Amino acid sequence: MAAVFGDGTGPVEDDVPLLLERFRGTEDVRGHLAALVDAVTERRSGEQDVRARLVARAEDALGTPACSDGMTRLGHLRRLALAAQDLLELLLPDEHDEPSGPFEASEEEATPWV
Repeated sequence: MAAVFGDGTGPVEDDVPLLLERFRGTEDVRGHLAALVDAVTERRSGEQDVRARLVARAEDALGTPACSDGMTRLGHLRRLALAAQDLLELLLPDEHDEPSGPFEASEEEATPWV
């Protein structure tokens, strides 16, 4: 995401094809966005209607050619990145959630220094 939106200037034009490939994948390798769709679907993260809407949006972005209907390659890259960001937010715990699983703090870590 930082490579796409980092400092507000966007990626260098020469980097766009590589970044598109990473999000979309290739014939041999699944892309990052498809992996996020799978993870959100398998874990059933978030509310069902929100999850369904965001997964559909990501799948639509993946199914759209990089340069269609006047959309530039950079515009398409941004669309893929925004879809990925939304899916990541479903997967990551809210700041108000209790930690669980491998991210749970040990008793030693949870005890403040006195």
